[in-house]
Amino acid sequence: MNQSKTRQHLNTVLFDLDDTLIDWSGQEVEWADFTRPMMGNIYDYLAADGHALPGRDEFYNHIIEEIQNGWEEAKLTWSGLFFDRILSRAYARCHLDVARIDVEATMRVYDWQPVPGVVPYPETRRVLDQLRDRGLKLGLLTNSMFPMWMRDIELETYGLLPYFPARVSAGDTGDLKPNPAIYHHLLDKLGTTPETAIFVGDRPENDIAGANATGLTSVLLSPPHLERALDGVQPDFIITTLNELLPIIEKMNKLPQT
Repeated sequence: MNQSKTRQHLNTVLFDLDDTLIDWSGQEVEWADFTRPMMGNIYDYLAADGHALPGRDEFYNHIIEEIQNGWEEAKLTWSGLFFDRILSRAYARCHLDVARIDVEATMRVYDWQPVPGVVPYPETRRVLDQLRDRGLKLGLLTNSMFPMWMRDIELETYGLLPYFPARVSAGDTGDLKPNPAIYHHLLDKLGTTPETAIFVGDRPENDIAGANATGLTSVLLSPPHLERALDGVQPDFIITTLNELLPIIEKMNKLPQT
């Protein structure tokens, strides 16, 4: 445990989403195959709205390329990733009149759904129940390019939405972990401070590095099926299952505060 951090009584637990609360190891369909019908929904919507579109493959490729470009650009500064802007750039590459397109409507007809085979870890709800029953504030933080209302579709399907009154996505703020700004967005929503919060995530270079930089207690979830190199990043704790989280919090809250 990093003794240089200022710590107070922990009253808040912040979580990453993908591969932290939900398990992607059982994903049953390739990303391209899963998203192609969704891009087709947008194509059909725009065609019905009177836009002169290129062929479907060209349209899909523009969206895919702009998603890749968006991630590459965002990683330079860990900021600036928005799905609506990505779509707008793709539409412009198709020579569409973007000013005449309701971009949010196209995001809704995209009809994002849970990925087949991706489910919560077996212990996720039980651990969240334990934390909530102890009066701890819970928050969710994801580097997804999608706005939170899209990821909420998954949370509701999984029965996880009621646990998280405060949720922040990079697709809303434009900031990505490890940028401390996105952590502060969530802390502000919960009315808490880094000194009283613990963050749980699976990626050292994003989740843990950002939590450390923000002054949060950092917990790396490192189950056997996830092999993530630390590359010099030092979490305060490493766990292999969420079941190990509550004992850490209880132990820390009995320690003398610094």
